[in-house]
Amino acid sequence: MSKYRRSDRELYTNPHATLTTKGRKRSQKTDEFRTEFQRDVHRIIYSQSFRRLRHKTQVFYFPQNDHVSTRMDHVRFVASAARTVARSLRLNEDLAEAIGLAHDIGHAPFGHQGEEFFNEIISSHPVIQTLIPKFSHEVYGLRVVDYIAKRDREKPGLNLTWEVRDGIISHCGEDFKTCKLSKGDGSKDLDKIKTREEADLPATLEGCIVRLIDKIAYAGKDVEDAIEAGIINENDIPKKFKEKLGKTNGMIIGTFVEDIIRNSLGKNYIKISNELGDLLHELIKFNGKRIYHSPEAEEYKEQAGKTIQYLFNDLLSEIKRTSRFKADRYSDPEKNGSVPVVYKIFKHFVVEDMKEIYTQEHPDELIVLDFIAGMTDSFAIRSVSEIFIPKMIV
Repeated sequence: MSKYRRSDRELYTNPHATLTTKGRKRSQKTDEFRTEFQRDVHRIIYSQSFRRLRHKTQVFYFPQNDHVSTRMDHVRFVASAARTVARSLRLNEDLAEAIGLAHDIGHAPFGHQGEEFFNEIISSHPVIQTLIPKFSHEVYGLRVVDYIAKRDREKPGLNLTWEVRDGIISHCGEDFKTCKLSKGDGSKDLDKIKTREEADLPATLEGCIVRLIDKIAYAGKDVEDAIEAGIINENDIPKKFKEKLGKTNGMIIGTFVEDIIRNSLGKNYIKISNELGDLLHELIKFNGKRIYHSPEAEEYKEQAGKTIQYLFNDLLSEIKRTSRFKADRYSDPEKNGSVPVVYKIFKHFVVEDMKEIYTQEHPDELIVLDFIAGMTDSFAIRSVSEIFIPKMIV
């Protein structure tokens, strides 16, 4: 035990708290100053994949209004609320925070609509489908932290603890009737999970907190964002939500968080009261009808889908034509100036960032999918503009 930090049992007194980790994919020396899960928090926030969340869709594509949430805002809200609940329940705050920060790191550009676009691509390419049967951001998120995410010039792969990896892959999936979450199977093999259903429930109570807080964090904030965007106004919100949950997002989150703490204290599960659980699910349904599937939110869905498809087809053609960037203009410095920036970045991704990850056994289609899935909304749009819009030559 390090003389510089307090013991885990002293910090987290709940007998159901997660005190130790089952380990990492690659072993490493114990840190003298930080807990294992603190180290994961730092690995996550210093990674490039995490930083790109600030330009990825939460509900509305690349918002120019600074008061409308991005995916980065959402994960910070989740991590903050999850840490509050974990502290009150005497569970492992560091683990809850780490899972909260990383739970959406597998999101593609254009949010949940982006998942639809990627599933269309996967269904058209059996060579990907054998590896990734369906694109779901939580399952893909494990692939990101294990093989793709990197901290600046370091090698890819964050080498997170088993418990954080489990929390990422298991953070969604309930049927919107669930008000109580108990720990799932702690012996599951995370590396073999390919679908949301296989992931099952989180194996820690801290993971259960994030799974429940995730929905709480977006339900009220998405309403605030929709009001800010002019899609709905306050009078559109059903009266029962305002009376029982609160009139603002802060009040709504506070109501839910306090309810979870009261109903979970001293228990071996995480629970929200049936009354508030029903209201949460009703609020999410309201959001689905009035916000997520509103004409305003889906106005450019077709264009976004075509953007992803165009990029996939073009980059796949480029990687095959150049034999993974070994031929033609990439070996000629004089021609290099006319190469689109996205091609240069893609080349760096393949031959530098991921050179020790991809082998000849990995299909080109998977490499292209990985690259595009990591894009921000704005970079995807810029890339399409650069490749497909004609340039002036005189």
